[in-house]
Amino acid sequence: MIILTDKPVGVRSSEAVAEAKRRLCAENGGKKIRVGHAGTLDSTASGLLIILAGTATRLSDYIMKLPKVYEAEVRLGRSTDTCDASGETVFEGDAGRVTEAVFDRVLFSFLGVRDQTPPEISALKLGGVPLHKIARAAADKVPAINPRPVCVYSIVRRGLIADGRVRISVTCGKGTYIRAIARDIGVILGCGAHVESLRRLSVGRFSVSDAGLVKPTREAGEMFQRLTPTEETERRLIGGMSVPLRGAGRYVPGSMELRHGLCIDGARLFGFAEVFRGDGSAGDGDGRLFIRPAANIEIAT
Repeated sequence: MIILTDKPVGVRSSEAVAEAKRRLCAENGGKKIRVGHAGTLDSTASGLLIILAGTATRLSDYIMKLPKVYEAEVRLGRSTDTCDASGETVFEGDAGRVTEAVFDRVLFSFLGVRDQTPPEISALKLGGVPLHKIARAAADKVPAINPRPVCVYSIVRRGLIADGRVRISVTCGKGTYIRAIARDIGVILGCGAHVESLRRLSVGRFSVSDAGLVKPTREAGEMFQRLTPTEETERRLIGGMSVPLRGAGRYVPGSMELRHGLCIDGARLFGFAEVFRGDGSAGDGDGRLFIRPAANIEIAT
């Protein structure tokens, strides 16, 4: 099952998951239930946290690929070591001359795919250890963090700049840090900046306005390209075999590009498949597209 929650400020994602697990186990007579989430949310942020229970936990990597919408209040004139209001000041500058026109031109530069260096204080792991633990254990020995590509689909200003504060709305892909965007806005403007408040409004079609609802696992697949397999295709996929894509079943379009995953939505099987190009060894000639079950994703129903 997919549980939509509105995480409050001050609660870590891991704490929200632990509480959900405690309740689910209690409701099921103490039976152990696997529980996880589809993308962490900073303790200093609020908004949509998607909690996954049971076989739905296998979909975590795919749900995290869905576009996310955030609303943030950016404070100009001050940079912090955490890139948000919880951190210590590391730089202060004059934001008095920043106009809406200048600010909008800076926002425009963040559109599309670009390299982003994650904040030093984050859940991103380096050598299996979260960066925030490394940074807090030895602030003077934090290893260099390599930038990585992220995608921003939309970033717009919401309202005027007032008292050095301005609200922005961001639609972005997996791995994008809004705190890092605020930090980089401050660098470009030369005055420093950080996130004063952050709220996640949606992930794909899942909205924080639906918090408290439990969604069926299959609803996550409806946002991806889908294949309703034939009975023979489903039998072969359940057996872990590859199948030629042509003639494998009925194709149903979705909003996510095929490179993000092909959902197999069958009578006895729900999950994702890998799409690959054959080498002729299957007897169907070189260059044919095949599908096979993605590792750890198959969900028998």
